[in-house]
Amino acid sequence: MNQGLPNPPWQERVASLTPETVASKAEEFFGKGGFHCAESMLLAFSEALGVPVDLRYVRGFGGGLGQTRCLCGAVNGASVFLGLLLSESRGGHQLRGGGRDHGHHSEVDRAIQKLEALFKERYKANCCKWLTRKIEWGTPSHLEHCVSLTGETAKMLLQVLQEEVKADPASTAHSALREA
Repeated sequence: MNQGLPNPPWQERVASLTPETVASKAEEFFGKGGFHCAESMLLAFSEALGVPVDLRYVRGFGGGLGQTRCLCGAVNGASVFLGLLLSESRGGHQLRGGGRDHGHHSEVDRAIQKLEALFKERYKANCCKWLTRKIEWGTPSHLEHCVSLTGETAKMLLQVLQEEVKADPASTAHSALREA
């Protein structure tokens, strides 16, 4: 369960990450750690940014939503992480009376849309069934393909997070990323 944002804030930590670092960590969790794509995405960024996560939220996302081979679990996991990070860091909390602060939802939606666009630009689709259409499910080549895809998705998530920090002038990491 998320127990609050780390100190220093993730915005400072994201500036120092490289695409290779997050890809390697996501691939390691998936390929050798026994976690599926969505879990690996959350774990890699949780570790890299010091943000606690609860894998129960994404347990059913592997294999394209409960093994239905629909939406790619790596994209799902990355989207959950974006929602977690951007909602909490920008005050998207439940309001009194049970309502929601919908203004922050649009920021999360835009970030997820950026991720989705990057993913589709690279892979042409986000459907697990389409992404694995030429691979026999459950084979070593299937695992190798999805491990690689998860690593590439981690790079895309990092790109979106770094763009979010650049776009937020109040961010403590803004100037470091702008210069990068």
